[in-house]
Amino acid sequence: MFPNWAKNILFLLVFMISSLVLVIIIDGLLSGTDLTPLNTVIEQTVTHMRTPFLTTFFIFITRLGDPFVLSFATALISTLLVVRGRHYDAVLFITSLLISVILLLVLKNTFQIARPSYNIINTSEWSFPSGHVTVTTAFFFLLVYSFFGYMKTLRGKIILVAGSFIGAILIWFSRLYLGAHWALDILGGIALGLLSVSFTILAFNILIEGRRSLKSRMHL
Repeated sequence: MFPNWAKNILFLLVFMISSLVLVIIIDGLLSGTDLTPLNTVIEQTVTHMRTPFLTTFFIFITRLGDPFVLSFATALISTLLVVRGRHYDAVLFITSLLISVILLLVLKNTFQIARPSYNIINTSEWSFPSGHVTVTTAFFFLLVYSFFGYMKTLRGKIILVAGSFIGAILIWFSRLYLGAHWALDILGGIALGLLSVSFTILAFNILIEGRRSLKSRMHL
């Protein structure tokens, strides 16, 4: 749909913006005070929204966004891609998710930020960045990237993009609603997910797709 150079520019922009956002958040966390008011305001707002029905609903949603569940979904999608002969896309999907998980674990164990005290689901691991949000962002970004061009109709493309966006937002918000994360954990997870996928796509486009294009031109 777009030439390779145009895709590279787009994903370079995504990579640069997400990196900048992540750096700003980390700088705020290291300063200890700069971004604390944002966490506090959103925490107070969300806790006043809680009802038994919404709590049950968002517990279900947050379980769907569990990194283990999405890893299993990634394995199924990658298998489907391989069966259809799309080995490149399958490797890209798996590699992107793997990079996002590795960076996530590095940041979590580096900062070791405690979770909010109003945590409903009693998770014990470190808070920043959100694992659910990081993996969810990477997963749905990859889902759209891998299948957008294969949707035959405009309606199919809209359903794919809108469904992925809504699914991601619901999981993001579920982590806030349940008190599993601070607002900055969510923003950091989104930035990290986008950073991981855009970096991987750029690397694949330059190192693999670029060589393919060069070889095809040389054989003409």
